[in-house]
Amino acid sequence: MTITAERLAKFGITVQFLALVRSLSEIFRLKYAGPLTLSEVEPYIVGSLIAAISTWIAVTSYFFARYRFAIGVSAATVVALLIYKLYAIG
Repeated sequence: MTITAERLAKFGITVQFLALVRSLSEIFRLKYAGPLTLSEVEPYIVGSLIAAISTWIAVTSYFFARYRFAIGVSAATVVALLIYKLYAIG
């Protein structure tokens, strides 16, 4: 089984999608912890938007057979979300 750019792009897009689902599901976890304010939920919404837009870019790149660009977007998304988490959420 060889690892091709296409397979890595598929894997990266999958990871991005899972990060998006994780960001959105965090709001429901917080919801059951007690009443929420917009300031408590806002960092998760911004993180979800980052993941959603990046996933859209990676999927579009994949459809145009720009596999290496999709891999780069996927890797940059994971790094950006980690940095954002440390900065905004703590």
